[in-house]
Amino acid sequence: MDWSEYKNLCDQPDYWSHWMLNQCLQLIEPSDCADLALAMQQALASQPLDRPQDHKGPQSTFMYHFPLSLKLSEILLRQIQDAQNSRKNNTDTQTRGLGGFVAACQELLDHARAEAIAKKKVETAAHV
Repeated sequence: MDWSEYKNLCDQPDYWSHWMLNQCLQLIEPSDCADLALAMQQALASQPLDRPQDHKGPQSTFMYHFPLSLKLSEILLRQIQDAQNSRKNNTDTQTRGLGGFVAACQELLDHARAEAIAKKKVETAAHV
């Protein structure tokens, strides 16, 4: 894979880094959203996005496809907003806060909404 294609995919809302997925797993309340925690764990257990040959980053920079349903995207955003509002942090997020996490979750939710609308339009067209 060349760098242009790689960067384009990495900029998509449903591709998340190993680091980001791990941080979110630490920030969410798994007891409140076992399906969400499972989806994150499955993404991390999957094959990462192919990297350009000269990609030198560590595993934390590996990118994973992270497609979530609309429902799970809503739960994730709410969980991260709750973490931000309660000032829940870990060592890696303490200095920068969770603003970027909230933005990434909002982008993922917007993406899931757009996909749900597109799917509904296709289903409606198929029944006409």
